[in-house]
Amino acid sequence: MFNRSDESRVFTLPRAILLFFALTTLGFGIFFLLHFTPIFHNIVRSQLILSPGTQGYEAWSKPQISTYIRFYLFSVLNPEEVEAGGKPRLEQIGPFVYREELERVDQDFSKFGNVNFRTRKVWYPISKESVSLDTLITTLDIPQFAAAESVRGKWSEFMMRSTLSWRPSLFTQKTARELLFDGFSDPLLTAGAFFNPDSKVPLDKFGWFYGRNGTTWADDVIGMATGEQNYTQLGEIKTWKNSTRTHYSGKCGQLKGSASGFLPVNLKRTSFDFFSTDICRPIRFQKSEEFIHNKLPVHKFSVNPMETFGNESTNPENICYNTFHPAGIHNSTGCKDAGILPVFVSLPHFLDADPSYLKQFQPGSLNPDPEQHSAYMILQPDTSIPVQVKMRLQIILQLRKNENLGRNFENLSNTFLPVLWFDAGAETTPDLEYTIWFLVNTPSIVKYIGMVLSSVGLALCLLFLYVMVKAGRNEREKIVQIKLNDDELENL
Repeated sequence: MFNRSDESRVFTLPRAILLFFALTTLGFGIFFLLHFTPIFHNIVRSQLILSPGTQGYEAWSKPQISTYIRFYLFSVLNPEEVEAGGKPRLEQIGPFVYREELERVDQDFSKFGNVNFRTRKVWYPISKESVSLDTLITTLDIPQFAAAESVRGKWSEFMMRSTLSWRPSLFTQKTARELLFDGFSDPLLTAGAFFNPDSKVPLDKFGWFYGRNGTTWADDVIGMATGEQNYTQLGEIKTWKNSTRTHYSGKCGQLKGSASGFLPVNLKRTSFDFFSTDICRPIRFQKSEEFIHNKLPVHKFSVNPMETFGNESTNPENICYNTFHPAGIHNSTGCKDAGILPVFVSLPHFLDADPSYLKQFQPGSLNPDPEQHSAYMILQPDTSIPVQVKMRLQIILQLRKNENLGRNFENLSNTFLPVLWFDAGAETTPDLEYTIWFLVNTPSIVKYIGMVLSSVGLALCLLFLYVMVKAGRNEREKIVQIKLNDDELENL
């Protein structure tokens, strides 16, 4: 049997160091295999919530990735025929390219895990990639059209008839610059501004995006969940214009969807909603594809117009959006004004909408192409970070006959006339994609390291046991030999 002095001779300092390295390596290996991944995911999740100081907050508050917007305007080549009831012949003119930078301002965080904010957007024209902004476009005379629609079905139609009688046409020629951001003046707008002095929408000029550049009024105040108290609600819209509803009735009026494109991680996600303040409703994106993008596994979510913008026959839940028309377009009337302009939206060139829309126009006017006109987002599912976004929408005005308003209106055919569409695109940089790759692959890499460390640690433990057993055997043999020698000496 060993006594303590025998053990000390076997358990030497080098063997103690070997045991320390064996147990440490095995311990790290087991930790990496069993505990690292959930801890890492919790750390990543804590950085994705929208709280000051997190990476998610920095990306949300002032995104470093610019969005590029390409506007396309439709010019009506046969305005006289259209006024006579004929089919429009359209020419698409563009792109007019802008770089968009946005910042969330007036941030007000509450103790309930929500934040109220406004969005300031600034657009910078990129002339080298654009058609000249001084290009003339023949388009609907919006001030005249709005004035006519404001009295539709009212006794004041006949008074408006005399006001509009001096207008030579329902169409006008303006530059792209005027139609987009600069705006143009009109006596009818002056009158409208007089009768609506408290309007938040600038009424001194008309332009589709007039008065928006560098301002915050267009999107108003949005309330959104930060994900701090309930991660599954990250980015979810809670209030808009200090209300929990839009102007739509029933379920359609409920606020729903992501307020700014931020989504919680959900590997089982098959669809998500993005709330658009421009059309007062969520836009549904449905999972359509899985593939590898620059070594990253990604999921593509696309807009299906026949469902997202469906009518009672293709999506019965949309009936409260006033979908009394063929499927594929959304009735946005009343979203930005008091319901004067009959405004609709769809995918550009009526992509995947009911075929009847294309039949309203002369051949060659519209050419829907999935490559150019679809809307989609590509998400990295392990982080829910968008790696590519293509938001494309078309603005449409509904032309309708009104015999009480004179020659510019009395012969019109009922036509959903597209006036412009935009392509807003953004995608991650190589540096950001490397960071996402690192976040996605770190657990697998560490798990592999854990397997190696566990194997090495186990091997070192076995080596230690072997060394100890062999050292113990050698020590016993030495003791036996010493005893034999002692016995021989005694016999002598």
